[in-house]
Amino acid sequence: MRVLLLRHGQTDLNVQKRLQGSSDIPLNERGREQARESHEFAKANDLIPTRIISSPLGRAIETGAIFAGIDISSFKEKEISADYKPAEIELDDNLIEMAFGVCEQRNMGEENPAFLHECFDTPAAYRPPEGGESYDEVVARAGAVVERIRSMISSGELKEDDTLLLVSHGALSHAIFEYVKKTARENYWDVDFNNCAIAELLIGADRSQDDYRFISDGFEKNW
Repeated sequence: MRVLLLRHGQTDLNVQKRLQGSSDIPLNERGREQARESHEFAKANDLIPTRIISSPLGRAIETGAIFAGIDISSFKEKEISADYKPAEIELDDNLIEMAFGVCEQRNMGEENPAFLHECFDTPAAYRPPEGGESYDEVVARAGAVVERIRSMISSGELKEDDTLLLVSHGALSHAIFEYVKKTARENYWDVDFNNCAIAELLIGADRSQDDYRFISDGFEKNW
């Protein structure tokens, strides 16, 4: 039994260095190409999932579908979303990206570099903008995901031959890493988790055994 964590592919806002947060921004063509290349990597390394749980945002759902080799050709009529998705993909709201409130879809590097410094360079001192989430709130959601998996393992819901794929986002993935390794908040962004990067979560019977390891570095570094 394996538990994999996959970050979604590239979007236009990634390239534009705009904060996406909980905004439902679709993959761009490069993001779809990354997901297709990741599918080939998954096939070659026996990583095709037997079960998929995704963030409810379209960019994550579509990435997970392509990664798993699910036929989404019938979804070309409109963008994939929580309400318009392959039946094989389950959703978990706790996997949604960190909310940045009034700062979402804005290039804060140009508008307010001090905000970006506080958010990414000194996360322990971060104060969320109106409508945004604190790091504590995001890590609490990440913890709920990990504890759900632990419960699925202990109950036998996940079988020995299962590969569970979680599809999420940059900040939420780092929150999972913090929760699993019990790292200090100031180290939140110390590792890179690029578009379509893959990590394996090693979830034990109790938190003392939790760990993770990187399987793929993904592609070009984006926000």
